[in-house]
Amino acid sequence: MGYRFHFDRTNCLNCGVCMDVCPVQALDMSRNITPPIEAGAEALMGWGQPSSGKVWMMEFPVQVGECIGCQVCVVECPTSVIDLETLPATEPVTLAPLQGPITHAPAAQSGWIPLSAYTRESLKEEHTDPWGSVLRWRSAQRTEAWQSWRSWVTPGEGRLLAPCQEACPVGTDAGLYVSLIAEGRYADALAVAAEFNPFPSVCGRVCTAPCEVVCRRGVLDEPIAIRHLKRFAADHGMEGYPLPPRPSQRRPDRVAIVGAGPTGLSAAYLLIRSGYAVTVFEAMPVAGGMMAIGIPEYRLPKAILRAEVERIIALGVDLHLNAAMGRDFTLDDLKRDGFDAVLLATGAHKAQQLGVPGEALGGVWPATVFLKKVNLGEPVQLSGEVLVVGGGSTALDAARSAWRAGAGSVRVLYRRTRDDMPAQHEEVRAAEHEGVVIEPLVAPVEVLGRDSMTGLRCVRLQVTGRGEDGRSLVATVPDSEFTLPAAGLMVAVGEAPDPSILPAGSNVQVAAWGGLVVDPETLTTSREGVFAAGDVATGPRSVIEGVAQGQRAAWAIDRYLRKQPASRYVAPWRLDPSSRATRAVRIDLANRHRAEPPLAPVTITAGMEARLREVALGFDEASAQAEGARCLRCDITSACQAVEVNRRLPA
Repeated sequence: MGYRFHFDRTNCLNCGVCMDVCPVQALDMSRNITPPIEAGAEALMGWGQPSSGKVWMMEFPVQVGECIGCQVCVVECPTSVIDLETLPATEPVTLAPLQGPITHAPAAQSGWIPLSAYTRESLKEEHTDPWGSVLRWRSAQRTEAWQSWRSWVTPGEGRLLAPCQEACPVGTDAGLYVSLIAEGRYADALAVAAEFNPFPSVCGRVCTAPCEVVCRRGVLDEPIAIRHLKRFAADHGMEGYPLPPRPSQRRPDRVAIVGAGPTGLSAAYLLIRSGYAVTVFEAMPVAGGMMAIGIPEYRLPKAILRAEVERIIALGVDLHLNAAMGRDFTLDDLKRDGFDAVLLATGAHKAQQLGVPGEALGGVWPATVFLKKVNLGEPVQLSGEVLVVGGGSTALDAARSAWRAGAGSVRVLYRRTRDDMPAQHEEVRAAEHEGVVIEPLVAPVEVLGRDSMTGLRCVRLQVTGRGEDGRSLVATVPDSEFTLPAAGLMVAVGEAPDPSILPAGSNVQVAAWGGLVVDPETLTTSREGVFAAGDVATGPRSVIEGVAQGQRAAWAIDRYLRKQPASRYVAPWRLDPSSRATRAVRIDLANRHRAEPPLAPVTITAGMEARLREVALGFDEASAQAEGARCLRCDITSACQAVEVNRRLPA
């Protein structure tokens, strides 16, 4: 698979910018062979070729080498006339011949200079900084299509990010830590992965990995296994990764955070490092929010989560467990206790219902309630056939936990296609590895039984098109009703915030859907000094999105306590590049399969301790380094002076 270069000749300026910025010298400019209007002037000036009537003037770009798909030329084209086409592996890329070396006009000239003197260029083996130490060569994104080309940008301006970093809610520089793993520098890789994220080990196991969705390697063959590599860095680099230092100065302001999930703890992590006194109140007997009570041990070991929570607490955060707002304290209590700001990060734990007859029968569980009992170690014993309705992570976690709790068989019912399931490919793979059956295009219409359920009446669905979100539109297949016998049903069709935690008179506005109303920029609620972030303000999101919300909340609270005016939020990773400067990089374009970590065997006859052991085993060193070497380094190719491309597998 490769890339073919296309451009619109009508609007091409013949400026040669695309040729000059290409990190692998895949572009050249064609030279016309008819005398341009400057031919006579060139002859007079003594550097043209009047005898042949040919002047090597740049005319339009042609592809002379293999493209790596970095799209720097697309971004930098001043008239936005360049496009890249992805070709299948069976179709070769047709390359034009190199157009031959050309040179600038002699420097010692006076008087009128023809246009061709400014449009001549030669292919550069190295892209040096044209302004020396004054300005560094760095490509930058144009936020609007009409904006002009700007490759020399001053510090603090927008910079060209790799797609993986752009897609990550917390801006993790995946290209950098993946390359460090390839070099065997695991502690350095972990430092990059944890730069803006206090939960690298957790996210290395349960992140939804939006970075992999946009990974350009996926156009060539398969996306880099970025999440698995993050886990590898955390598992192998933690020994050399120091605890962040405590702040050198303490501020007098006190911040209360209600909720010890990814949002609350991420905000606490940043605020405590900024010198504030931070107290976190958690209603559950353990910290971590849904990471602790919603994700099973065999997918996220408790020791892994506990270690990352303890790293945050060790910075000086005061944590109170079994402390629920509305039951043990109110917002007024926090105000009286001297807290200068309050962050509500209570999550979204209220399960949505199916809305079908019989849902109140015995044996029907909200999946979140079932998972909470399992994860807190409460005895839960199932038997017989168990059904799960839903297609996300919660549904598959409930299905795999039901099997471990004694269910004879487990079947997941999802109303759209298998490809539409929100759950990650790895989650589906692991569930089927354990014998869970996935049945798409099925919807429940009634739970059957008297006191306890005995079955579920369903209908089959068919795809009728695609919605604006890209997922399948479905309709009921006529006369397709059927019944599945079952002793248990887990409902995993979504969660919502529970506004009942706010007592009457709290003066915090609640939206019609149950979440708290906040200012989208400052995250302030309708009550002075009270902020809200995470699922309670946005609705259910992923762990990494919760961490990003915590970052934003910490920024907003810091500005509030410093009495700074309202401002537009700009994430720190957009301003401060973590990628190290490098003069040379090697890119592997040979087709290589993505590495998949092995899964541990699991048997129902094993004891509960064995059944709760982590199933995904992670990469060994050789696999991790080989997978890291597949990265196309989109994070640095735009600024790298020399790029070596390998296109063949070793013999």
